[in-house]
Amino acid sequence: MLRREMRTLSSTAGHDAAHIGAGAAGEAHLEARDVVIEYPKPGSKEMTTAVERCDLTLDRGDFVCLVGPSGCGKTTFLNAVAGFVKIAEGALELDGRPIPGPGPDRAMVFQQANLLPWRTVQANVSYGLELSRKAKKPAARQRADELLDLVGLAGVGQQYPAQLSGGMQARVNLARALAVDPEILLLDEPFAAIDAQTREVLQVELLRVCAAREVTALFVTHDIAEAAFLADRVCVFSPRPGRIVKEITVPWDRPRSHEIRRTPEFAQLCDEIADVLYGVKAGVGDEKEGSR
Repeated sequence: MLRREMRTLSSTAGHDAAHIGAGAAGEAHLEARDVVIEYPKPGSKEMTTAVERCDLTLDRGDFVCLVGPSGCGKTTFLNAVAGFVKIAEGALELDGRPIPGPGPDRAMVFQQANLLPWRTVQANVSYGLELSRKAKKPAARQRADELLDLVGLAGVGQQYPAQLSGGMQARVNLARALAVDPEILLLDEPFAAIDAQTREVLQVELLRVCAAREVTALFVTHDIAEAAFLADRVCVFSPRPGRIVKEITVPWDRPRSHEIRRTPEFAQLCDEIADVLYGVKAGVGDEKEGSR
């Protein structure tokens, strides 16, 4: 709900990169400090830097969106948090411990649902639990039904992915990620291939589900309005090698309703994010925002 006495954007939005991640005293849930990620150029021993000096802090329950130009390294950074990519320098820690690789405390939701077509919807959601042997098949299927109900798909468990719309498949994809009880949900443009109207509905549902499951979320998107609607904070990446050049605080409590999108304050917030993003693309103010 939109706060009746909203904080002004000028007082909450726009922190210099040197202050990114500053918050309440105590150990962060997820923390990146001076993270550098490199990969070898094809056919060469020379290394390309995808992410450079990236700093970010998430406390439990945070919902943070990463936006930036295409190819800037934001998905690479997300993959590093997932444990799929190793960092070259810096520190990337979960609850004060380095991230050694993939783990059940983090679940990734990709842009494409990639559901197994030969398994029912219920069996797709329960697959991770069955694979990890965290639950026997009857208990795993019961949990799948509970999660399908949570994401608004009660009663479709015995259908197959081909019988579902794109929006319904996206909901199944989310339920499948939640099945392993992750502490952090990592989302890589999960709604990008879905029509605009359905996408807005799913954004509201995602906020509801995250609140119900009490999970922390790190969400990559190219959609400025999506980031403004979903996030507690929007972090803008520079072009490659990517680093967070500005963090913008979103001045509304969660959960949120569609009415926020129609307010002048929401338009102002989107404009602020766009000014930073397009300024960085053009190289305007990049040194100032990225200074330490």
